[in-house]
Amino acid sequence: MMRTLPSYVIAIAMLAMATGFAMPAEAQWRLQDQTATVEALEVQATEAPLAVLPSQRGDLPSWQRTLYKTITFQAMANATDLLLFDALIGGHAIVVGGFVVANAASAAGLYYGFEYMWQREGPTLAETTETTLLKKSLLFQAVNSGRIFLLGYTLGAGAPIAAALAGSVFVTDTVVFFGNEYVWDIMRPIASDEPSAALTPSSIQVSYN
Repeated sequence: MMRTLPSYVIAIAMLAMATGFAMPAEAQWRLQDQTATVEALEVQATEAPLAVLPSQRGDLPSWQRTLYKTITFQAMANATDLLLFDALIGGHAIVVGGFVVANAASAAGLYYGFEYMWQREGPTLAETTETTLLKKSLLFQAVNSGRIFLLGYTLGAGAPIAAALAGSVFVTDTVVFFGNEYVWDIMRPIASDEPSAALTPSSIQVSYN
């Protein structure tokens, strides 16, 4: 004959079972809340940029961009400078050849140094406008005119002729300089659509090999 358990034993057993099932449920809800909080923080961290990589700026490094701009500018400016020198001063082949070599070397050094400092310290490409380029062109030619005057005077021209050469070069080189800058800084033949790329946690690739 089966004995019936006392009612208080049954009540204790039912209470223990109810408590045992309720505690994991409560713990599970707490765990879900914590997981949701952690996921939200991870999303915020993923969206927040940590740094901007210079190599991902979407453009050439300063030294390389300056080098290309120097080459294109000098290719045009040296040709016009030679024509003006030959027309105003002239001379035998040694004098003309000396001007070509001295002008190319000194102009390239001046332009490269000026352009490199401008890219490092001047307005960014996004801030560059036609007005900015005009001011830049006039500033460079103000310095370049002194170089041309000294070069012409050293190669045998008197002060008035050297000044005329410097003035003529100021006009022609300003046009060449502005055109060169416009192509590189406004049209930007070598640049991506994005000016910069931000480094975020989600963009970091980790290899476990």
